[in-house]
Amino acid sequence: MKARLTLFGIISLLLVGIFIAGCGGEKYDKNVQLVRNGTLKMNPNVPIGKAFDQFFANGKWKSFTSTENKSVVEFNGDCSWYNAPAKMTIQFIIVEENAFNLEYVGINDVAMNLFESTGIVEKVLSEYKK
Repeated sequence: MKARLTLFGIISLLLVGIFIAGCGGEKYDKNVQLVRNGTLKMNPNVPIGKAFDQFFANGKWKSFTSTENKSVVEFNGDCSWYNAPAKMTIQFIIVEENAFNLEYVGINDVAMNLFESTGIVEKVLSEYKK
């Protein structure tokens, strides 16, 4: 009986640990936090995360390692594009421990060129209101 209780206790602790680790998500991801709390040279006074939260609906952040072994932080959110609902994907590459670059902007799975990408992100940042 005592062995069953011990086994039950161990399994319970493991499940709680898995639950806590699985629910941490973007809140505890250091790369996501680096980008969310960071700024870009185009508008160095605006935190990216706050501007994105204000501009996009249903925003989600995640980080992953690309097939080229690069650390990527990806944002996905809903917005309006030419007066129609759209899904926006924006990716940043971590280039150093505390530095990142804008890498990709896509709308409805269509990649934008560098000029369009910069313009879109600049618009999002410039519309941020404290």
